[in-house]
Amino acid sequence: KKKKKKRKKDKKKDKEELKESMMGDRPQERVGVPRLVEQDGIGVCEKKILKLGTGRRPVKGQEVQLHCKGWLMKSKKVFWNTREKKGDGHKIKPYKFRVGVGKVIKGWDAGVLSMRLGEKAIIVCTGSYGYGLKGNIKWGIPPNADLEFEMELLHIDAEIKLPDKYDLMKEKMKNKHHFLERDGTSAMLSFRAAPF
Repeated sequence: KKKKKKRKKDKKKDKEELKESMMGDRPQERVGVPRLVEQDGIGVCEKKILKLGTGRRPVKGQEVQLHCKGWLMKSKKVFWNTREKKGDGHKIKPYKFRVGVGKVIKGWDAGVLSMRLGEKAIIVCTGSYGYGLKGNIKWGIPPNADLEFEMELLHIDAEIKLPDKYDLMKEKMKNKHHFLERDGTSAMLSFRAAPF
């Protein structure tokens, strides 16, 4: 009798292990449980799933489409919503961008790369994962503001298009300052604040 009970327990355990191995990293993905996606010394990106996705995850360089609503954590003031009409003749359409190549804030890249197709989640971006020291005056986002985004991943394009070295150089040039050295050669300096 004891052996029979033990065999039943072992079979049940084997089934559970098989189910977990087939789901890969899915057991960590539970609805309503906040999970750290990524962090650095200045900020954090966190995700709380509202609805589990059943599809694949995007990879760097793929274009994604999603609906998004963004607000400030402190005041709950909504600064952006793709499902909101902005006026007559304006169609409600999802936002598109190429993920993982720096076209959006760091928290979006990290958060969307951790999502699955069809997933709906709250992405929390603090410090460098949001708009950082600059903020976004146009949208009323102060410097170092903590942000929350409700995102729903609707579509992942099959084509992967990563920026080439010339595109990367253009981006670097936009964010650098040129100074002329005394001997006439140009030197590039990178800094976050004024050097004087």
